[in-house]
Amino acid sequence: MKQLNMKQAGILFIVLILCSCSFRPSSTEVKHLHQDLIVVTDSISQLMSKYHYNPAELNTNEYRALETKVMGLANSAQTQREYLTGFNDYWKDGPFSHVTLGLSKKNAQQMAEYLDTLRVGEQSVSLQWNQKTAILTVNTMMGVDTKERIIEAYREVASKEAKALIIDLRNNTGGTFAGLPLVGHVLTDTIDVGIFVSRKWWENNTREPKLADVQNLTPWEGWSLMTFWKDVQEDPLTRIQFTPMYPHFAGSVYVLTSSKSASAAEFTIDAFAHKEKVTIIGETTAGQMLSQKMYDLPNGFQLSLPIAEYYSTRIGKIEGKGVKPDIAIDQSVAMDLAISLTQGVDLEDALADVKQKISKMNEEPLGVNTIYLLGNMNGWGKKSKITPRFEYKGKGVYEMHTTLKNGSYEFKIAPLDWGFDYGAIPDQEKVFLGKKTPLARVPGSNNLTIDIEGEATLTFSLDVGDVNSATLYVVKN
Repeated sequence: MKQLNMKQAGILFIVLILCSCSFRPSSTEVKHLHQDLIVVTDSISQLMSKYHYNPAELNTNEYRALETKVMGLANSAQTQREYLTGFNDYWKDGPFSHVTLGLSKKNAQQMAEYLDTLRVGEQSVSLQWNQKTAILTVNTMMGVDTKERIIEAYREVASKEAKALIIDLRNNTGGTFAGLPLVGHVLTDTIDVGIFVSRKWWENNTREPKLADVQNLTPWEGWSLMTFWKDVQEDPLTRIQFTPMYPHFAGSVYVLTSSKSASAAEFTIDAFAHKEKVTIIGETTAGQMLSQKMYDLPNGFQLSLPIAEYYSTRIGKIEGKGVKPDIAIDQSVAMDLAISLTQGVDLEDALADVKQKISKMNEEPLGVNTIYLLGNMNGWGKKSKITPRFEYKGKGVYEMHTTLKNGSYEFKIAPLDWGFDYGAIPDQEKVFLGKKTPLARVPGSNNLTIDIEGEATLTFSLDVGDVNSATLYVVKN
């Protein structure tokens, strides 16, 4: 074997040192970045002032303080990504919802056209059965195919003569107009459910709108998000009605909600509440009911901001308040309660059963064991700094957040000593976003797999409330 001389060894040492360093942007690059981000921040303020649905909400101390924080971020961030992440973190607790910042290769017009034709896949809707009770899970209101899958589900519900229907919206954070057929198939009469209120209303009024203000208006109809945005900005008020659709479902309906149910899911839940045969079970919804539109910013950024707010004819403004359930119970047992009621169990007895289950679930099922996401994205735990740890959230659920780049990954969930692990059930290795995956806690189980398109920040939720039937649920943040 050929040996290195001292000069060669010295050069190799220098190269290794250089390769092991984390290069930081130069002071000149950072200065230029700050100048660019200040321009972006000023542009955000200008867009807000021009298009926000109610200028009065921009004149609050809370909003001005947030603007100051964002400008500080523009002067301190070391990368575009740091600025973007910091901005969105600030706005998670902002004075109003539906403000997000992103980087996009498509301009706002192209994104709007894309959303109008978007098909999100089979994970959006699923229909299962518990004897003669249909369980319809709708995970998003987005997507042309979501609407189609809901309509097809009601056809199956009718053909199989379901006696009761459970609609699960606990993980539905909104979207577009898929709520129209979801509600329409349980209606017998057209109902006025609400009013979208734009900037033009608040420029000439100080009071909240009432149903009487829209009685002479033609209700808005259509499926295009682009058309809706155009119409809602041109008119002070936009009247929203839900109309009956065939086949009609005449049985009892139970709608499941959580604090994650948001935006278009909330106005759908509120529409359901108009019907006496519908019982809403779970938690008060998120209280994030606005309509947002995308606008282009300098340097490839894109801002989504709220252009209209929504007033229910039943309960008024939903933003900041949410929709309350008829039966308030932890969302994790809402399905159990609904199924008991469809089986004729008395409400008082059913509540006692699920409350006992909650008490048991609050005991940490894995004891002192700390579990991690172990896979090829982190050297199966060997890269400790990028190996995400699950935290116990109560009620049998462990949760973890991580960012993955474009690619295919294999993984399991286990403690670092591999004393046990959660892997794949045979022939069910693939994990799909927005869809629950059953797991196996047996030695030698197969690896789980997941495909990620583009860089994505994900939430992994491991539910081991029932030790014998653990499930994994992964969603994009």
